[in-house]
Amino acid sequence: MSAHNFEIPSRQSAKGIIVIFGVSLYKVIRGTIIIFAALFFKYVRSDKSPDFTSLKFILPVIGVFALFLLLAVFRYLNFKFYVRDNYFFLKKGIFNKEEISVSTSKIQNIYIKQNVLQQIINVVSLSIETAGDDKTEIEILALSKAKAEQLKAYLLSFSEVNREEELDNADKTIHYKASIKKLLLEGVSENHLKSFVIIFAFIIGIYNDVKEFVKQLNLSSKFGNWFQLDNESFMSFMLFNVFIVLALLLLSFFLSLIKMLVKNFNLTVRRGPDGLEISKGLLNKINLSLTASRIQNTTVSTNRLKKVLGLYKLAFTQAMANKKQQLNFNIVGLSKIQISELLQQFYPDAEDRITKNKPNRYLFYRFLFLSAFILCIINLPLFFGSKWLFLFNIPIIAYCVANAINIYRKAYYHIDNEYIVVGNGALIETNTSFLEIKKVQAVALKQSIFQKNKNIASVIVYTASKPIKIPHVELDLAYNIKNYLLYKVEHDNKNWM
Repeated sequence: MSAHNFEIPSRQSAKGIIVIFGVSLYKVIRGTIIIFAALFFKYVRSDKSPDFTSLKFILPVIGVFALFLLLAVFRYLNFKFYVRDNYFFLKKGIFNKEEISVSTSKIQNIYIKQNVLQQIINVVSLSIETAGDDKTEIEILALSKAKAEQLKAYLLSFSEVNREEELDNADKTIHYKASIKKLLLEGVSENHLKSFVIIFAFIIGIYNDVKEFVKQLNLSSKFGNWFQLDNESFMSFMLFNVFIVLALLLLSFFLSLIKMLVKNFNLTVRRGPDGLEISKGLLNKINLSLTASRIQNTTVSTNRLKKVLGLYKLAFTQAMANKKQQLNFNIVGLSKIQISELLQQFYPDAEDRITKNKPNRYLFYRFLFLSAFILCIINLPLFFGSKWLFLFNIPIIAYCVANAINIYRKAYYHIDNEYIVVGNGALIETNTSFLEIKKVQAVALKQSIFQKNKNIASVIVYTASKPIKIPHVELDLAYNIKNYLLYKVEHDNKNWM
């Protein structure tokens, strides 16, 4: 029995004033930080330093904070919500009043989240998503956890499917809890090269700005050889100084490790007869419910190091969920046995049925051709430099060939009367995607000019979330796959959600 009567209009927790104030201030700071940085550099260049103790600085700052606090109070007072006649109503706004009404039968997903500020003041936010929208329509920023959970249960109780889900929630037991050791191993075995490329590109991008700043402050004389100001010296330093490259790799390693720990801290998966409940996060805690009826695609992924360590990731896509939220529907650090148990729950016997049908070898040659084309473009400037630089192509060519071999080796597809299974990967990664045929929304054939010459095509299978691609199969077979899938969808008459 709920302790709250949600048919009576109510406000958020009074602590919501702090959350609204903090969120508004953060958005303004994020949007104006470039302006403030420009003003700071202007002061530096003019040899003037701002006096932060003067009234000219203090009074405007106090005024801005007071204005944001006043707006937060008015937003809190004008924010009311209630449920009546199978509709959820939300009233908000200061100058422009807004009333949102959503049929409870159209509510698809409800998430309970908690950022750092909300953790400090002990409140949570509740987000509501409805059918037909790819973004969060309604968000209540500050509720007690007990009230948020009761409101979530109350709203979901109006739907037949969700009512069953809530009944099942009582039976959910902890299926998996990620230990710190597992998360550390996941972080260690991440693709650190990707982080390295991002950091390296960032440093190259800001170098000219940093160089100008150093000139203005006359720091080059202080640091001497630690900081070279000409582009040629800098590029030589970055490309050939082993110490800097190793430092960047180490930084990439720690960034990946920290990201993994922060995002998946206290990862807990509760398993029930008809779905899962996932809770995780350190700075931004989140609680998600996954129902079998709304799961569209499921992907199992790993890489060579993770496979040695016995680590796999299971990622779900769910109908009607916004793109940002989809990133949270994944479970890391699972063992092969745990993966099989969860696949058996959502795709019974699918793993045992898999027959690997290979795509056309055009997939292999296409990647080799693209790699060779890009390599030729990269090598054009080397014709005007030292010829020994061409030796760097040897490991690159070896990598491209190995990558092409593994792309073709790991590519396959399987289709039976219930499931579509598609495998793909590269030299390092391996992915396997599962989809129930009843979840198919549309099927299309795509054929490039080069595919047309080879009499092959790719089959794109669309769902309510993201599509699955069966690449480069013979044209007649592609038409057969398309016709078969459309026939199954139309004649089986099964609910896709």
